[in-house]
Amino acid sequence: MQTRKLSVIASSLTVLGLLIAGCAPATAPPPQAAPPPTAVTREPAAAVAAKPISPASTPKPAAGEARYGGNLTAWDGIEPEHLDVHQAGSGGTLWPIGAVYNGLIGYSPVPPHDIIPELAQSWEVSSDGKSYLFNLHQGVKWHDGRPLAPEDVKFSLDRMRDPPKGTVSPRQTLYEAIDKVEPVGPDKVRVSLRRPSASVLGALAMGWSVIMPKHAIEAWGDLKKQAVGTGPFKFQVYAAGSHLTVKRNGDYFVKGRPYLDGITWYMIKDRGVQLAAFRTKRVIMTGLGSRGLDPSEVVIVKKEIPGVVVYEYPGGGGGVTLTFNVTRPPFNDVRARRAAVLALDQGAIIEVALRGGGKRTGLLGPPGPWTLPEQELLALPGIRQPKAADLAEAKKLLAEAGYPNGIKTKLPFRTGSMFQDLSEVVAGQLSKTGIDLTLERLEAGVFQVTQVQRNWDLMMTSFSGILDDPDWHLSYLVTGGSRNFSGFSDKLVDELYVKQSQEMGLQERKRIVNQLERRWAEQVPFFRLYEPLYIFAHWPELKGYQGVGVGAQNNVRWAHVWLSQ
Repeated sequence: MQTRKLSVIASSLTVLGLLIAGCAPATAPPPQAAPPPTAVTREPAAAVAAKPISPASTPKPAAGEARYGGNLTAWDGIEPEHLDVHQAGSGGTLWPIGAVYNGLIGYSPVPPHDIIPELAQSWEVSSDGKSYLFNLHQGVKWHDGRPLAPEDVKFSLDRMRDPPKGTVSPRQTLYEAIDKVEPVGPDKVRVSLRRPSASVLGALAMGWSVIMPKHAIEAWGDLKKQAVGTGPFKFQVYAAGSHLTVKRNGDYFVKGRPYLDGITWYMIKDRGVQLAAFRTKRVIMTGLGSRGLDPSEVVIVKKEIPGVVVYEYPGGGGGVTLTFNVTRPPFNDVRARRAAVLALDQGAIIEVALRGGGKRTGLLGPPGPWTLPEQELLALPGIRQPKAADLAEAKKLLAEAGYPNGIKTKLPFRTGSMFQDLSEVVAGQLSKTGIDLTLERLEAGVFQVTQVQRNWDLMMTSFSGILDDPDWHLSYLVTGGSRNFSGFSDKLVDELYVKQSQEMGLQERKRIVNQLERRWAEQVPFFRLYEPLYIFAHWPELKGYQGVGVGAQNNVRWAHVWLSQ
């Protein structure tokens, strides 16, 4: 095993040694600034009618400061499942390929709740909040030279909200308020809703809601092996287990962007190799999301790299859950689920598995605008202290459920050092009540299929922080929801979900959301193990970057950044 590990590390370092030569930016004439579009500010209350502001869609550099050329290099700690953004469930796909595409709209990194134009240069909302008319930029071309058409927008939104047979849509629930999408002439699209929705703009703005080419998908069936977008970069090559590279789109509809010649993401899974690659400048930027840096690594890079830029941002509802299959024994019995949760210790999970890179959380995160009162939150099983009484109660519940001698089963989890560490800590905690877990590590593609097939008793699943709205966090509970991996179904939950989703008043919506969180705590079809504190860093040569904004899976276009040398 030691020989195998050294071989993997050596292989990874060999790959990193093949970085593109000549990455220094070239002298270029001053870039043309993009015209200032109209943006909207979306408060946490998620009101449908948002107030207008007018920042640029991408940051404007000072005169003469930005430079063209050079290649940005980074690591991706998770192998892409495939390249079809609509069907992928992991940020390991979106981070390297997101720069190939655009959405209708997007999130601004600063301020993070602002929604700004992308392919839609503006939009209008009806007085009843049930109709959105998007006005598209003219002259936008796909990377194969075909013009963008309103039919592409309709095709993409329909593919995400009502996928055809054989197509997976992991975020389908977020689009359920959409009734129909209609092209209106050559440059407009109308999105009609079944009911007012507090989250529909946020759903359309998230990084996953990309517009994909109708003609290409109809020709090839999907875009799992190829990528054709309208974005600032064109897909060049993906070598599985090695790297994914995109190159500059010289015909990008935002004039003067992007500045970079290209971006290469190296697929590195070993934590030690990742850190070594950054410290030695083989990569200019660390990975994003769940595997960027942990707090101990931040200390190292700040000490060794003068001027290193470090970003810390909350997970936005992301992280990993322990999910129970409620459709079969043993965890179809709520007593068995409660017993497992009583054995968990979020504080220890954060300190040991995450090296301090997380926070205690309920269903909707640490204390915040949507969560239960802090005192109530910290009193929930799995969070509260001390543990002795909870462990005794857990053994009693297992016996009452018919398992006096405990439970033996497998715990599948996705490949990656973080998931390995989490699984080991969780298995150790559950063993104290008699729940004996055999760990089963699966590659990303196999994991996704296994997760959907639900041929498991309990599983490590990701809780993605892609939309800062209760509609996303609560969709994991809704009957038939696209992220409801547990198979959980509860009439009260379904009724409350619809009720809060169309409630535009902040206080009333929060009251309903709190009801839902209490119901989750009673039934626990899954349990969030932590709220992540994401940390990533880049060398000082990378300029123009302003952070991820809302969640780790937005602002992945990279059109506005450049290299100073």
